[in-house]
Parts: sequence; structure tokens; C-alpha cells
Amino acid sequence: MLETKKIFIDTQYFVKTGLNFENSPLKAFRKLCEGNELFHISTSVVEREIEGKILLSVNEALNALKKFKRKAKILSSLQDEQILHLFSEIDEGDVCKKAIGVFTKYINDCKTEYVEATDVDTERLLDLYFDKKAPFGEGKKKSEFPDAISLLSLKSHIEDDEKIYVISDDGDMKSFCDDDLQFISIDTLDKLLDLYSLHTNIRTKIVKNYFVENEISFKERIKEYLESCDVYNVSTWEDAEAEELEVTNIGKIDPSVIYISDEESQITIDIDIEYAVTVTGPDFNNGFHDKEDGRMYTFGSTTRTSTVTDTYTVEVFLSYEFSNGNLENAQVDSFDIHGVAGGIEVDVEENEDWY
Repeated sequence: MLETKKIFIDTQYFVKTGLNFENSPLKAFRKLCEGNELFHISTSVVEREIEGKILLSVNEALNALKKFKRKAKILSSLQDEQILHLFSEIDEGDVCKKAIGVFTKYINDCKTEYVEATDVDTERLLDLYFDKKAPFGEGKKKSEFPDAISLLSLKSHIEDDEKIYVISDDGDMKSFCDDDLQFISIDTLDKLLDLYSLHTNIRTKIVKNYFVENEISFKERIKEYLESCDVYNVSTWEDAEAEELEVTNIGKIDPSVIYISDEESQITIDIDIEYAVTVTGPDFNNGFHDKEDGRMYTFGSTTRTSTVTDTYTVEVFLSYEFSNGNLENAQVDSFDIHGVAGGIEVDVEENEDWY
């Protein structure tokens, strides 16, 4: 049951999406806000935090680009228009302005209502700080001040009989919500949208049940998808390359319906994946170091297999027909796993204790 239509999205969630304001849950949320189905309430703290994160990300990206240009300098001499575009000058100030503009447009499109910190109960803020109560915690109290100010700003804004959903996976923020009945903690926006769909469309349960009934085939599809991806080893084990990735275990499929209509729906699934990755590289353990030229020489290679567990987001577009309350002719129109289009990065060292 949807308890309120007021939603606060923590900075942590935006950062987790890679500050991609066009990702599926945020797009679906924007559409609902535009139609006054949900209401986005944010704080001046979150605004400043996100703008700071955007500027930091742009700076890191441009530094990485500069590093690439130095290493790939030989390519700049090639008279190829597509390659030469990689070496064109970029105005950092202009890029930052445009990046923040994307965030500002998203906030405006959501009809976001900003809450300033002017009415924060400073005595309660100090009590939370000195009593080490959530969102403050041992060893990181100062870093939690922005979260505390955001939460108390929201507290000063909503009426005594109102509630608000807090979208965040931050443990301290969730603990604060547990202690205040006006705040309802939800880990992700996907889950909030799923709750909204259940509240507004009785067919949501039928669509969710479709994934339960077809869990085995969906897991097989996930396995095939990941095992077909390129794999890259990014460890300090020089020249070591990943040769094989095998999915060994897939967690429970718990779908979130972020959009639904009479003919189609959009579903996301956050799922834990365990896989074994095999990496082969130079056998430095049995090599020798030449003092004169200051380098290590190896003879032969060695192989290591490591088990990795990670959480992936699967996105599915499902089309269907409803007849007499039953889902018929269901068909997966699109199936994607976020973050693996450019390959899966692993970090496997030659020696296990380095991993």
C-alpha cells in the first residue's frame, strides 16, 4: 500500500545511478511527477551535494581524457577525421555548465519542491550529534551533518500527520527513518515505483508473478548474457588477461515494476550474481629480477581462478495481452544488464592474498 505520494531522493541514490538522470527509474519517476501522481521533495543540501559530485565527476573524466591523449599521442598524427575528434580541445567550464544544466532540467521537470535549512531544529541536530544517534555514527559524525540537516529540513516541512518516502541505501539514514514514523525508508527508486504500480494497477501482481513462474528460464538468460560479455582484468598483475567467466550462482529474482500499461511493462531486477573468472598472466613468482636493467623477467605463465560476487541490475521490457484477468502472449521485447556493455572488469592478482 502506498502510504504517501511525497518522495525524497537522497544524494546516495543519484550517485549510485552514475548521475545518469535519464536512467529508467528516474525517467519513470519524472513522468509521474509531471502528471502530479507523485511529488518530489528535495533539500538545498542535496542540491549542493549533487552539483559538487557532478563537478568532481566531470573533472575526473576530463583528466582521464587528458591522460588518454598523452598516451595516444601517436594517433594525433593520423589524418583521420574520426580520430582527430578525440584530440579536440574541450572547455571544462562549458562542460560543467552543461552537466549541471542536465540536473537542473531534471529537477525542474519533476516539479521539485526545495526545502531550505532555515527551519531546522538546531537543538535536535545537536542532540543527535552528541548522543551519536542516527544519522550520526561512530567515527564519521562530521560527514553525516549534511544527511542530518536534510532529514531535519524535511521534518520541519511536512505536517505532523504527513509521511514521506526516503530513497536511500545509506545505513545511518535508514536507521533515522526507523526511529521516526513520518519517514519511510526504501532502498531504491525501483522499489518505490513498484509499490506505486501495485497501488494503482491490479495487473502489477500478475506481471510480477510471470517472472516467478519463469524464474529458471530468466536465470538461464542472465547466465548466457553475462558469459557472452568481454572480460578485462584491471589488477596490478601486468599483462594478465581474463580468459573465461562462468556464472556459478544467481540469487533470487525479485522484480520491480517501474512502469505498466495494458499492453506492456518495464521491469528492473537487482540480483546477486556469483561467477568464477579465470585469469592467465606472466609467472612473476618464478621469474627473476635483473638488477642491471631494473626489470623482472619471466619464463612461462600461470593461471588463477577467483570467485567474485556482485549485484547487477537487469532491465526487461515485456509486452502481453490481458484476457479475463490472465496474462497471455507475453513476450520479452528487450533484455539488458546495466553496466556490462563495455565488458566486465575483474581485479584478480597473481597471488590470492593480494586480491
